[in-house]
Amino acid sequence: MNQGPKEGEAMDIHKPKPIRNFREFLKEVGIIVLGVCIALGAEQTVEWVHWQSEVRAARSALQAEIAANNENMFAFRIATASCLDQQIAEADGIITALEAGREPGKFTHLRYTASNLTRDSEWQSERASQVLTHFPRAELAMMGRYYAQVETLRDWTAMEASAWLELTILQNPPAGITTSDLIRLRINLGIVQRTEYLTILNSKRQLALSRQLGIADPAPDPVRVNNFCTMNTADYQRYRATQDLR
Repeated sequence: MNQGPKEGEAMDIHKPKPIRNFREFLKEVGIIVLGVCIALGAEQTVEWVHWQSEVRAARSALQAEIAANNENMFAFRIATASCLDQQIAEADGIITALEAGREPGKFTHLRYTASNLTRDSEWQSERASQVLTHFPRAELAMMGRYYAQVETLRDWTAMEASAWLELTILQNPPAGITTSDLIRLRINLGIVQRTEYLTILNSKRQLALSRQLGIADPAPDPVRVNNFCTMNTADYQRYRATQDLR
């Protein structure tokens, strides 16, 4: 059994070999650099794999949110555009009759707005987690355009709803309606005409962006579209209260 060096004996210490020339120096440095590069490369690979997993999860969540917005809002607005165009034409006819002092007609059906809830909670969550910085640049740019337009469309639809709320007076115009009242109604009619045009135009753009992101156009629920086009606001709201709102 090895008892180790005895007292008085010198311990054998292996000293590093002296570097005799520049070539050996480069070899030693190269070994050190290679080891560092391997360690850094392994660390970066692990980091890359982690973020790719995060990107896949975020992409799936964002695509689901976009698909829900498209079905709930953008495809629905396009499907009901003709109904709102008819309502706008009827409002224009009623105002024209009042301006001429004639007996006004009636709305076939009156809905305040066809706008529905849009969400961006997944987008905001992924932005806060910084996972979006790891998305491909082109894909991130398209998603950014989509969600920026969601915010803009919210502003337009809020204006639209407010204008339609004022135009509801045309269901039963008061006997003493004045010229200034009619001017204000004309202004609100102009607002709904403009916001309807912009909403339909940009709803089509939103669907086109979604297709580039690999999200197919949704098929609007025909029952929901029909009910919107044939019910007044109160009846339609009662119907929607029974639905599983996305």
